[in-house]
Amino acid sequence: MEEQRIVEKTSEKKVSQIKRKNVLKKLDADTAKLLQALKDKANKKTFGRKVRDSEVIGLGLSLIGAEDIQNLQNKTLSEKDRLHMAHEEYQKTNGKITMDQFIGKLLKGEVSANKN
Repeated sequence: MEEQRIVEKTSEKKVSQIKRKNVLKKLDADTAKLLQALKDKANKKTFGRKVRDSEVIGLGLSLIGAEDIQNLQNKTLSEKDRLHMAHEEYQKTNGKITMDQFIGKLLKGEVSANKN
């Protein structure tokens, strides 16, 4: 019974180690190169241990502010998302209107879509 517990603990450790290593595999090539360049700069020293990937990433994440989050969110919007947002904003000020009617007004130039 104790042997089974030891095997279970060992397999749990292996699984957690595998998951930890896979996190960095999800980085795209450019980001991985940038991370490596930053680590190389940080490790140009004569004393102390090497700087780890997680330390560089953790420091970078701590520097991200609300404005950066907003920029990331805006980067993920499609043109269709922007159209729906403009439609909703128009409806708030001018009352209910269908999407087809809104697109018609955009094409006629009666309404201009705001760029955020």
